[in-house]
Amino acid sequence: MTARRPPHPDEAVRPTRDVDPREGMERFPRADISVLETAQPKLIDAALRGAVVLTRHGRDAFVLLPVDEFQSLAREAMARRIGGPKVIEG
Repeated sequence: MTARRPPHPDEAVRPTRDVDPREGMERFPRADISVLETAQPKLIDAALRGAVVLTRHGRDAFVLLPVDEFQSLAREAMARRIGGPKVIEG
């Protein structure tokens, strides 16, 4: 028996339940947060407590959302049969 190698930080998240893999985080790109955390520790601290809206040129541009909150929104979208976040594959 061979030992299981530790997952690479950029490896896709494995589903914890039997659902359509597009519901979760499997198809999103990954980025190591350590660079952002070094540059903006208060931003990461705030994002760990809940959603943070980032602005660009004075307008709302992005939302940083903890994974648990994202998955909750995705489950609600599935329950209501509305489209969840769009995934653009390049």
